[in-house]
Amino acid sequence: MASIPPRPLVAPFLASVALEIPSDLGTVWLLIALVAYVIVTLALLFILWRLYRQEVTALRSRLEEKEKTAQEALAALEEERQRLRQVLQEAGLTAGLPTDQTLDLEAVKVEPETRETLASIISRINGLEIAIPQALPPNTPDLIKMGNTFFLLGQFEKAIGKYTEVILKDPHASKAYYNRGLAYSNLGRNEAAIQDFDKAIELDPSDPKAYANRGTAYGGLGEMEKEIEDYTQALELDPTYSTAYYNRGIAYTTLSLYEAAIKDFTKLIELDPWDARAYLNRGVALGFLEQYQEEVEDYVKAIVLNPTDPATYYNLGVAYANLGNFTAAIEEFDKALELNPDDPRAHYNRGLAYFNLTLYEKALQDYQRAADLAPEDPKPRYGLATTYSLLGDVPAAIDALAQTLELAPDYGFTALTDEAFHNIRDNPAFIALVGG
Repeated sequence: MASIPPRPLVAPFLASVALEIPSDLGTVWLLIALVAYVIVTLALLFILWRLYRQEVTALRSRLEEKEKTAQEALAALEEERQRLRQVLQEAGLTAGLPTDQTLDLEAVKVEPETRETLASIISRINGLEIAIPQALPPNTPDLIKMGNTFFLLGQFEKAIGKYTEVILKDPHASKAYYNRGLAYSNLGRNEAAIQDFDKAIELDPSDPKAYANRGTAYGGLGEMEKEIEDYTQALELDPTYSTAYYNRGIAYTTLSLYEAAIKDFTKLIELDPWDARAYLNRGVALGFLEQYQEEVEDYVKAIVLNPTDPATYYNLGVAYANLGNFTAAIEEFDKALELNPDDPRAHYNRGLAYFNLTLYEKALQDYQRAADLAPEDPKPRYGLATTYSLLGDVPAAIDALAQTLELAPDYGFTALTDEAFHNIRDNPAFIALVGG
């Protein structure tokens, strides 16, 4: 009998049966897994992008706010700088001057009889203190910059201190002597200013500004001849130095050398035809020579260049009055008073123009306003006296005349021959006042 070969042991069914996945179904699941991975990744990236955008937006907002604040601060600073530039230009200073350069003070002279220093016109920045680092001792250029900064802020004593420190470190620093002289000049200490300008000229005799500013200091002491000599020396060094022509022209006018003054102002106009002050002051000199029509023409040009100066309108009104054109004079005095309502001269001269047009009531108003604004000036009170007399108000005329004589007794001689008092010349009170 044939033997039966042994059978192999049979494992349990589940253990022995392998799960078989068709090849096409496996590919589908793989794709699903990849898609899910991509979706999750994109979702995470989107979330990160949104967070990034939020942070960037917030940062941009903060930067824009800071930029806005900075722009506002810069605008305010620029406005202040422009205001200071205008003041410095009016004063004859070089606007926008770097603080490490030599300052250049030019005397401000609007009217022949007036001399002002920068201290009287510069708008000071009150309450502003300069923070100066003290970690290291300042060197000479730093001290010059500090002094110039104090100077431009109108803190002249502090400026002098810094310039003095420079001089102690370097006795040959002509710039320090020059700038300290400017500071002394602005404090009205003209003798000290002259000494510093002397030293600056000794160290640098080729600097025309040192001569010019020493001339201004001499002018402040009333030494007009020396003032003119220094301006002339400055012009020999620099024939295009416009401020020296201007200041010398003013000095000539003060000394009644009107033809010489006109030559200087004419030269200034050739160098700078946009300088309203040159036309204004040439007009003043022409007026003293009684060349009233030419005077009017110069004032008109000055007004075109600078329509906001009340002094020019006032002078033009006086010129028209001297030409006998009182109506035109009143128009100019009106403009002057719009710009400067409290100018007693404009009120007085407008009153005089009204008086000449026999508009006595209006003349009274202006004379009274001028008397209120300038209580020590006898002219407005004398104008009141003459006007009241012509209006027949004898008590008011006598009272105004008495006030005039208290201020200026010489007006009694004027009143004796003034036709305005013809109707009260025999009045006992009038006779008692003037001795007629």
